[in-house]
Amino acid sequence: MKRELEEFLKLRDFILTSPSYEICRKDFKWPHLTKFNWALDYFDFIALNNEENALLFVDDEGKEISASYDFLRKRSNQVANFLKEIGLQKRDRVMVVMENSVFLFEILLGIMKAGGVIIPAATMLPPEDIAERIETANIKFIFIDSDIAKKLSVIENVVNNHLSAIVNVGNHSGTMLNQCNGKSPACLNYIEVDNFKEDYSPSFITYSTDEMYSFFTSGTTAKPKLVTHSHNYPVGHLTTLYWVGCTKGDIHYNISAPGWAKHAWSSIFVPWNAQSTVFIYRYKGRFSAKNILSKIEKYKVTTLCAPLSVWKLFLIEDLKSYKFSLREIVSAGEPLNPEIIKKVKESTGLNLREGYGQTESTIMIGNFKGEHTKKGSMGKTAPGYDLSILSNQLDIKNFGEDGQIGVNIYPVKPLGNLSAYNDVGKNESVFKGGYYLSGDTAYMDKDGYFYFIGRTDDVFKSLDYRISPFEVESEIMEHHAILEVGVVPTTDEREIIVPKAFIVLKPDYIPSREMALEIFRFIRKHMAPYKRPRVIEFLESFPKTVSAKIIRKDLKEYDQNVRKKKVKAEHEYREKDFLEDLKGSV
Repeated sequence: MKRELEEFLKLRDFILTSPSYEICRKDFKWPHLTKFNWALDYFDFIALNNEENALLFVDDEGKEISASYDFLRKRSNQVANFLKEIGLQKRDRVMVVMENSVFLFEILLGIMKAGGVIIPAATMLPPEDIAERIETANIKFIFIDSDIAKKLSVIENVVNNHLSAIVNVGNHSGTMLNQCNGKSPACLNYIEVDNFKEDYSPSFITYSTDEMYSFFTSGTTAKPKLVTHSHNYPVGHLTTLYWVGCTKGDIHYNISAPGWAKHAWSSIFVPWNAQSTVFIYRYKGRFSAKNILSKIEKYKVTTLCAPLSVWKLFLIEDLKSYKFSLREIVSAGEPLNPEIIKKVKESTGLNLREGYGQTESTIMIGNFKGEHTKKGSMGKTAPGYDLSILSNQLDIKNFGEDGQIGVNIYPVKPLGNLSAYNDVGKNESVFKGGYYLSGDTAYMDKDGYFYFIGRTDDVFKSLDYRISPFEVESEIMEHHAILEVGVVPTTDEREIIVPKAFIVLKPDYIPSREMALEIFRFIRKHMAPYKRPRVIEFLESFPKTVSAKIIRKDLKEYDQNVRKKKVKAEHEYREKDFLEDLKGSV
């Protein structure tokens, strides 16, 4: 056994013993890895002759596919041999635009083995966004589902100028498109992979610092940028594994579409680092909480990770009517509102534990298993990380004072932290003084608990009071009729900056003047005057990123356009219009 694998397994096995938070923080030491390829050195090691389920795939057509560890080892070796044959070189970037399927997972492993760099992209991206990513990341190869072929035909010039080959995988039922007729780039049928050997030997050395898996950021406040991660990245997710609480034999379900970092986090590295089973449910049409919950029950899912938007939809259903096998439930991607945590506990008896991380990292802060939680806190520093709350001058703030979350990357950089952005100016702004600056504002109490405030460019001032959109949203979310809320700054009739709340109601409620009055009464009763929204507007849905985060910059731009026209939106209501009705309210 090579030294690097031995060191990785030692730390992994320590994590799997579920040590207490204090012990884990004290004894957690990042391994020093020089030559390491997670798929070749680790996955193949645990997968050889291992017939335990690595993946369980189900869909709405009644299909159930179980893929063992050894099956995926062999299939990914075939993919790696195929990639070598079609000309992939070490460090070539490969875009993957596919829905969840067994094919997807064997392809991702195969690209890692072949030395390629995975660039995932959401299938919902329009052609122009795919084109921009191909150009920005200098993509050489692309794996697509059949439906994506139509999008590529729209951006033919970009495809012809950049791509060496398009591999059409077809959909999960096995339907493939015919091969192209000698056109450039080569248009290949994934079925060709079947002709390649099940054994693979690389002709190169993979260094732990080589680029492996890179993502375009969500772009909630700016244009997406490419975040690059090295072959250390899967090792970094041992912090995420400790937070989730997966163990060998678990059935782990991460509700996430491919195309963003959370899929790599919790549908690949967390469960397979634990040698558990990845559960995948591919559904047609709109998201159905009922269908999802029935699958969690039927297939005896034991550990579950879902974003805030999904938990909100789950809570509309009667969770008490299900007989779950769940042991651990967690959420990351957006900060959890305390009301959501409370309701989940009442409905399931389980503690919904929050985790904080970014596309640029693994879990950095979390409410860890067995640890006391505090209302409104996203938890404590993850093992393997050293975090500080910093001023603009990089001075460490006192307990209770707002500042930017900084990751200490000197002298030891957490292995899950990004290598770099594809933007020199961005790198200069986030790597300073031995820190990686997260761009998120928070404060820490004397017990080491962090409290999220918002993105540094989301927080705003109103009459010299600092307004945290997340804090305001959390308080409004306690109203029984509200499904989602997004808070941004607007201006009142005096041109003074005030908070505005965009609101999506639950299905049984209708936007109206009466509903607006009820919410204004609730706000007056439950919120401090300086931070309560003076304007609310009902929307049918929010603009969101691939990772289901509300795009606040779009809400701000929309509101600014309405203000410029000096009109009122159809379902917009101002507090001043209800002054008579609100008399006597707190």
